[in-house]
Amino acid sequence: MVILEIIEVVKHSLKGVVVELSLEEGIPSVLGDKIQLQQVLLNLIVNAIDAMRPADIQYRMLRIHSRHHNERELLIAVEDSGMGLGSEQNNKLFEAFYTNKPGGLGLGLSICRSVIERHGGRLWAEANKGPGATFIFTLPISAGTPL
Repeated sequence: MVILEIIEVVKHSLKGVVVELSLEEGIPSVLGDKIQLQQVLLNLIVNAIDAMRPADIQYRMLRIHSRHHNERELLIAVEDSGMGLGSEQNNKLFEAFYTNKPGGLGLGLSICRSVIERHGGRLWAEANKGPGATFIFTLPISAGTPL
């Protein structure tokens, strides 16, 4: 499962972060390029970890959910307890070269959205009711890569 593989890749960066996985059993696979989908998940998880780095954030929670969105789609959500999203920021997040990270290029989320859309899905962000943000994407269900 791609999600578990990426968690293994980033486990060294998860010190001080509580990880909660809620992965629905028996979800069918999606058809797509496994490497590209791994890159999307890696980018979203690393962004979530980075959003929780500031010293004033004491409770660091990373939640990853997978479930049927409807009969034809899989939904994956990456939720953090980080700095959250402002309304202006939420409008620009997926624009190429927009970044709020020092030294960032502003390409990661733009590329992620392109990859997900090329796979027939959607990617968006929502501000959490409490601290943090959630990045959500859907992909069509078919025989292929188990996320």
